[in-house]
Order: sequence, then structure tokens, then C-alpha cells
Amino acid sequence: MEHGFGEADDLEFIEEHGRLDDAEPSNITDRALERGKGQVGSLGSGNHFLEVQIVDEIFHENAADVMGLFPGQVTVMIHCGSRGFGYQVCDDYLKVLRGAPAKYGIHLPDRQLVSAPVRSPEGQEYLSSMRARRITPSQTVRC
Repeated sequence: MEHGFGEADDLEFIEEHGRLDDAEPSNITDRALERGKGQVGSLGSGNHFLEVQIVDEIFHENAADVMGLFPGQVTVMIHCGSRGFGYQVCDDYLKVLRGAPAKYGIHLPDRQLVSAPVRSPEGQEYLSSMRARRITPSQTVRC
């Protein structure tokens, strides 16, 4: 909105108003920022797509009513994300979480897996990093 690409009313239709609570941008590495920079303003890469569809048949009337769907309606499906950014944050935290299973008595079937209790310091730091949308006051990573 600050740069003329949206209006205040748009925020009502953007998940979490464009920024997840408890996001901690300071946890994000320079490598993650670099990987995400080329995808800002795009659908991303890989399997991300935009598809125009028509509602052909209603299978669940109640669900369709809740979503305002009706036969013949044109809809748009978008699958996107911060693939490079999100992947890099995940990769960064694989290193951070490497010792967490032993610390918390978690036994995993494969040494390539990591885990930490969601309420642990490691779990909370990982979640706040994955929630980070706003990177600096002048740079925003969005889908």
C-alpha cells in the first residue's frame, strides 16, 4: 500500500493481513533473503501456478454457501509461496534443530529428521522465523 500496489480494503482479503503474528525477521539469514529476493512479486518457481476455473458441480452445498460458490462461477486458484526463502529458512533451522531431539528425548527413525517441541525455545524460534514476512522496514517478502 505504501508504494501504491494496494488499498487499505485489500488487507481484509489477505491471509493474516499480510504478516503473521509472532514473526521474527531478525532470525532470517542473509542467504534466505538472497534466495527470496528474486521471487518477490511473483508466484515463485517450481510447482507454483495460477489457474482460472469454472465451478461445474457442487458436491457440498453448505461448504459452497459458506464460500459463496455457485455453478457457472469463474474462480481463480493460486498455489504459490516463498519457495527459495522458505526452503532456506528450513535449511538454516535443520542445523539449529540438529541436537534438539536428543535434548528433549525424542527418538526419530532417521538421522536426517529433526524435531523439537513446538513450545521449546528452538521450536518457537523456528516458527517465528517461518512466520517472518517483513524483513526490514524497506523490504517485504510476499506472495
